[in-house]
Amino acid sequence: MTELAITPGLLLTLMVSAVAAIAVYLDTKRRSSEIPPRGDLYMAITAAAAVAAVLVGLGLASAPPDSAQTPAVAPAPACSSPPGSC
Repeated sequence: MTELAITPGLLLTLMVSAVAAIAVYLDTKRRSSEIPPRGDLYMAITAAAAVAAVLVGLGLASAPPDSAQTPAVAPAPACSSPPGSC
């Protein structure tokens, strides 16, 4: 089974998204006119997704280019015969 590696950037993205969702939920609950007051869960999930998308987009934009995109120089072939004969 493959392990899921949680990098610091992913953990930070999840934490900031969760804080945004909680803040939106509590704000909609505070402004609710219903008795008992209820928060808007759909709006909270949408806010968390939007924050995560922005953070991931910023992370991808600032990531260094892949090594596959840089030109690779092939190593010189090894020749065991005397110099000049290869």
